[in-house]
Amino acid sequence: MTQDLRTSEFQFLCSLAAGIHARPASQLAEVASSFAAECVLTNLANGSIANLKSPLSIIAANVKAGDACTIRICGNDEVAAEAALRKFIEIDFLKCDEPLAVSANGNGARTLPRFLKGSDVTCYFGHPANRGIGQGRVVMVASSALPKPIDREVASDPLQEQQRVARAFALVQSRLAEMLARHTSRVEQEILKAHLSIASDVSLADEIKKRIARGQSAGQAVAEAGEFFLTRLRQSESAYIRERALDLHDILQQLLQHIYGPKFQPEQVALKEPSIAVAQTLSPQQLLALDTKLLQALVLEAASTTTHAVILARSLGIPTLVGVNDALAAISAMDEAVVDANRGFVVPRSNELVRRFYERESATLQRRSKALARFGKARASTADGWKLEVAANVASAEELIPAFEKGAEGIGLFRTEMLFVARDSAPLEEEQFSVYVQAVKAAGGRTVILRTVDIGGDKRVPHLHLPQESNPFLGYRGVRIYQEHEALIRTQIRAILRASAFGPIKLMVPMVSSLEEVLWIKKLIATIKQELKAVAIGFDANIPLGIMIEVPSVAFIIDQLCRELDFFSIGTNDLSQYFFAADRENDKVAALARVTHPSFLRFLKQIVDEIHRVGKWVGLCGEMGSDVRNLPLLVGLQLDEISVAASEIARLKEKLSRLSASGCRKSLTKAIGHKLVSEVDNLLQHNPSVQVEQPLLDQGTIVLEAQSHSKQEAIREIIDAFYVAGRTEDPEAVEDAIWARETVYSTGLGYSFAIPHCKTDAIAIDSIGVLRLKTPVEWGALDHQPVRMVILLALRESEADSKHLQVFSKLARKLMNEEFRNRLLELADTAALISFLSNKLDL
Repeated sequence: MTQDLRTSEFQFLCSLAAGIHARPASQLAEVASSFAAECVLTNLANGSIANLKSPLSIIAANVKAGDACTIRICGNDEVAAEAALRKFIEIDFLKCDEPLAVSANGNGARTLPRFLKGSDVTCYFGHPANRGIGQGRVVMVASSALPKPIDREVASDPLQEQQRVARAFALVQSRLAEMLARHTSRVEQEILKAHLSIASDVSLADEIKKRIARGQSAGQAVAEAGEFFLTRLRQSESAYIRERALDLHDILQQLLQHIYGPKFQPEQVALKEPSIAVAQTLSPQQLLALDTKLLQALVLEAASTTTHAVILARSLGIPTLVGVNDALAAISAMDEAVVDANRGFVVPRSNELVRRFYERESATLQRRSKALARFGKARASTADGWKLEVAANVASAEELIPAFEKGAEGIGLFRTEMLFVARDSAPLEEEQFSVYVQAVKAAGGRTVILRTVDIGGDKRVPHLHLPQESNPFLGYRGVRIYQEHEALIRTQIRAILRASAFGPIKLMVPMVSSLEEVLWIKKLIATIKQELKAVAIGFDANIPLGIMIEVPSVAFIIDQLCRELDFFSIGTNDLSQYFFAADRENDKVAALARVTHPSFLRFLKQIVDEIHRVGKWVGLCGEMGSDVRNLPLLVGLQLDEISVAASEIARLKEKLSRLSASGCRKSLTKAIGHKLVSEVDNLLQHNPSVQVEQPLLDQGTIVLEAQSHSKQEAIREIIDAFYVAGRTEDPEAVEDAIWARETVYSTGLGYSFAIPHCKTDAIAIDSIGVLRLKTPVEWGALDHQPVRMVILLALRESEADSKHLQVFSKLARKLMNEEFRNRLLELADTAALISFLSNKLDL
């Protein structure tokens, strides 16, 4: 370093609750690495010094919340580097600390289900990291140790050893980049980016080079350099940083495998049947090596919800318990175990009682899934016949078929930018064309809306060298970069137009804020169409062109835009944050950007009405559409389509089938008339007028020849029927409401009948359930006789009216009549029983 290089320095306090761990370190290193200047961080609290271009070096500096640090910059581009680093520390830093995983049930129920209480069942409690139930044979997974290099291995030639290491690094980086391109969820992306930053770490590479220069072999150098950093991470006072040693360990293991080949592959755990994996800790590499089709659950002894393997398990939908003390000692290989990650425990040795309970739980979940699947296959409409297309958001062609299997009626948003990330250059036209054609063919005639590349803001594409900005969400992103990068956009539009010859495609442009941008993109499309015609390449000459409505300015030129465009899609995530001037990723202000605020609803209605006034199509995508509670508002807006995550489609269609379109329109008018967002939320929770009145009796809530052997089982069986029929989303709360009464007095009426009842908003629809038992059960009835038939009345607490309470009173009186009771016990099918009760109770 020469004397004339410019130097500057600034100080900051670490504002991250978890300190500077892997994700903020990798992003900080990414900013520093974009400049030639030397950047050094000093933790003034402990004296540690770190190369700011090395995530491992930064993590090892053990910067905790509140620690004072300095950043020193030295180089010819020192001014720009300091500005970018200051901006990142002051504005972007807190966004790095958003937790990627939270406990699905933070405190854990730490109690057995009511049905299993009082039994001799042994269980071990932990903390649910991902909800669900898993049953299978226990497989023990040993904590992975780094493979040891060959003893006394002689380095043949330092240059050759460096080449072996370079080749290993390249292979690991390539594999991670490929995974990054395939995995589209934010969670998986963040984990893979953190791993890619470790695999590209300059300090790790330098430590290895030093050791090779001293005569060590490639493997010895990797192992010792890795142990040097692992020791520093494990000695951290921060548990969060200590856990990052697992990530480094994973990368080191992959490097050594590539250096030494198959003989250094770790022992693979082969699952041959439905299995429960039990381990002290688990690395992402170990998890990905397991057959996730057979992996039913994870039980981890020493892990927390912030380890990356746990986060991956959550994204894969694997029920997971963490912090299960003494799991390795208490649970044995080949045990038949049950993991209840809803309630927070594992039963290592299942017995008949446990199997019976969880067989019923599994059967109930499967029945619910099948019931939802029927809605998924049906055309989405309200109970009074108003149609609303429910489409899916996807980020790859591979996601289309699963989305259609879940009930998608089209693809409302195909995020093409995933083709552009984690690579050194933009995808070529042929590669894009192949992906878009694959998507169109998978759609089978249904429309695919392809959004042109939406980068900038929170979506960085390094090879475009977009500038660092003080506020990227209000900066150079979306359509705003298109003119400077016209060649990239031209290539994408050519590929999209060519793919349109194979099926219905709509082309949609993001982040539009002015008519000028629309006119520019239209001119470019027209030019490309002429070029394709000139070489006789087919395309849809009338391919619809639309835009995302994300910027409020667009709402005030809808009339102008409708003359130029064919359709619109409202992006509520960005539109709400720009409307309220509140960054949705800033915890201090995110709560301001409420999509149910009366002002925002009024704004949406203005937009939709203006578009419909000229007969154009308008859809909506964003988190507002995925929340089933908002569905009455979206129906009230009279949107043409909503596009959501595929997993939410069936539930939305089920809810939609019970709504009244006219009631929803009236409800929206009421909501817009309110002054406070709390009033709107209350309206959504307690507004029966949006639903078409449902009958109290439903074939799905009647169970004849029930198999329950106890009062506890019988109550749960009828509640499960409510859940399957979509009449409750919270069976546990309904069960608690029923037992709150049963513990005070028994509802065993006598004459072999029981009439349990409850009032709770855990019930979505006022309901009567009927359970006729094959074998009578003890109920504590007034006449001390067992109960053969159970009739349950469940009402919404906030809406319980005298009409339905009168039904209960009438039912109680009717049951005093022997002929009435005998008839209920004799009727052969559910339809006949519903008809009989409806007539007798005037339903």
